Amino acid sequence: MTEPIRKALRMDRVKLCFLLATCPLLACTDVPEVPVVDDSSTGDESTTGTVTVTPTTMTTTTADSSTTDATTGVDSTGSESDSSSSSDSGSSSSSDSGSSSSSGETTGGVCGNDDQDPGEQCDGTDLAGYNCVTLGMGFTGGELACAADCTFDTSACLACGNDMIDAGEDCDGADLGGNDCASVGFVDGTLACAADCTFDTTSCNACGNGVVDAGESCDGADLGGMGCADLGMGFTGGALGCDMACGYDTTGCTNLPWPVAGEVIITEIMQNPQVLLDADGEWFEVFNPTMGTVFQLGTCTFEGAADLGFTIDVDLTIGPMEYRTFAVQSMVDQGFVADYQWPPMQYNLTNTSDTVRLTCGGVIVDEVSYDDGATFPDPNGQSMSLDPSSYDAVLNDDGTNWCAGSQSYNGDFGTPGTANPVCMGPASYPIDFCRLQFPTLVDEPEGTDVDVFGRVFIGGLTDISGVNDPAPEVIGYVGHGPDGTDPAIDPGWVWTAGVPNAGYGPASPGYEANNDEYHAVLSVPSPPGSYDFAFRFSGDGGATFTYCDGQPAGNSDGYQPANAGQMTSQPGAPPPPMFFSEYAEGSSNNKALEVYNPSGVAADLTSCEIRFYFNGAMAATTTIPLGGMLAADDVLVVCDDSIDAAVFAPMNCDVLAAGTFYNGDDAIELACSGVTLDVIGQIGFDPGAEWLVGGVGTQDETLRRSCTVATGDANGFDVFDPSLEWASFPQNTFADFGQHICP
Repeated sequence: MTEPIRKALRMDRVKLCFLLATCPLLACTDVPEVPVVDDSSTGDESTTGTVTVTPTTMTTTTADSSTTDATTGVDSTGSESDSSSSSDSGSSSSSDSGSSSSSGETTGGVCGNDDQDPGEQCDGTDLAGYNCVTLGMGFTGGELACAADCTFDTSACLACGNDMIDAGEDCDGADLGGNDCASVGFVDGTLACAADCTFDTTSCNACGNGVVDAGESCDGADLGGMGCADLGMGFTGGALGCDMACGYDTTGCTNLPWPVAGEVIITEIMQNPQVLLDADGEWFEVFNPTMGTVFQLGTCTFEGAADLGFTIDVDLTIGPMEYRTFAVQSMVDQGFVADYQWPPMQYNLTNTSDTVRLTCGGVIVDEVSYDDGATFPDPNGQSMSLDPSSYDAVLNDDGTNWCAGSQSYNGDFGTPGTANPVCMGPASYPIDFCRLQFPTLVDEPEGTDVDVFGRVFIGGLTDISGVNDPAPEVIGYVGHGPDGTDPAIDPGWVWTAGVPNAGYGPASPGYEANNDEYHAVLSVPSPPGSYDFAFRFSGDGGATFTYCDGQPAGNSDGYQPANAGQMTSQPGAPPPPMFFSEYAEGSSNNKALEVYNPSGVAADLTSCEIRFYFNGAMAATTTIPLGGMLAADDVLVVCDDSIDAAVFAPMNCDVLAAGTFYNGDDAIELACSGVTLDVIGQIGFDPGAEWLVGGVGTQDETLRRSCTVATGDANGFDVFDPSLEWASFPQNTFADFGQHICP
């Protein structure tokens, strides 16, 4: 007998067996007989029999009229009967593994061998070709399985259509399990049950749930990331909405034109604020010089000389004769409200030279490239302001048409969002009166920082508002010098610039409505000893000064050394043995220094500073004061405040210092309380382009201090050989800044 025939017969037998086994109490007495072909005979011999399935067993009977006991194989007369007969009276036994022996006994299979044998409905994964539907028990689907006793397990079969929710069904007919459209995530409508007993939501309505669903363009505030300009309908901006049917509402969209070349111009740039850090205070301004056209600036971009720039991702228009301001994103009060804030990681204004370029619809509208003071002004704390007579896309390319901002908006100077003043050249204010206000006595350890205040009166300026009325030409300084000397003629005085005291007003001690008050930080000098200190003011940007002592009369009776502030510098604690552990002389403004504290105890940096000696100078050209505490075995990272965020994130810098940083030929000193701790380079010597020995140099490289170094080079005048203590790495390598890793 072939295997397909055997399989088919087996399926029929099993189906009968299963029905009888599962329905013993039903009237299932008439069991059909299924012929069994014995393929063990040879030649013309044939044996015919039937398989009878009962609830308890299965036996094989021949065409002989004899009957066999269902359980013992003994005939009704008590004698054994042959279970099959052949034409030659010879006995045979079937070769089919599921056939009975010639004695009439039924040989059952082994449950668990993954082969459905006689007496088994199934075995493991062998379901005899059945599934939930073909069992004929009313199931409509699901998973038929085989139980451990080789009977069918119908627990996972589904009876969808019986109007009762069974396991695995969402619903059944009219039985929705108490659900409606709203409970399954829609807004309203009519929920139904599909033929497969899953929810039919075709009549449910999802519009109004605030989420864009299939078939919807939008839903409430969810516009699917689209804006008016994205629809391809000719709109350039405006406010896209969503209607009640979850389709786009374009009534708020506009088709205002983007400006083309010269129709919007750049008029003011604050590249180097002083009151705020660059990362908080940079901004620029544009102006629409046309008389009757409103332009769309949304989707326009601003780029720099090296920055990829930013795209205006909101609807922003600029009307005729209107200004728009753009500022770096910041959490601090910038002194005005910008029309748009750009992400700091995308754009910054380099202090020295850079470009501001406006592009709309692929067309360059205007660009300005300032040049580090060659023709453009290069102020600190003042904007670069275009003269109103040069409001033109060509004239604003000429740096001589720009001047420094002259109106204070937050202590820095400029006119963000308003008309620029005419460039008149620097003003000059006479100092009518000045005084060292407070304190007049200082007795502190060397290196201590002391807040000192001075007051100034300039008729027609400081008496305008009753609080500070600053002008960029008015500068206040605190200074100290040898005891009993005149600061106007003694070169030993050291001066530190101050700023208008932002807290000055009627509640200030000794308030004087006509005077402005300035604040500066005095660092108690080294070596210990007695010193004088005083204030001085300039009304012409530092060309001339008026000196102020500490008596109520101030300078009105002339400066008198006896009335100067008196300062006693006490010996300070010895500085910890800190030293430079990493140095980066990168591209452009990508420069940074790392200071390491190996002492095992926290170091007070109050009296410490970093000094730059440019081009072989004997005196420090630039000084960066430090402060705070540096923990044991920790580092301090000092960066140029214009460092490129794409090279090294400014947030990883402990100090962001303004002003010009070093090049490869400049010496760098770390000093605390006047004591030199370490020097990179050689003070008073210009090596040319750099100090370079054995492939280790100070230009276009990152240097890391060797692990063998425990103290710095305190002799700044000896010959400097970088190869002795430093290892070289490629330019703009900043990966190890912020952690002491030595090669």
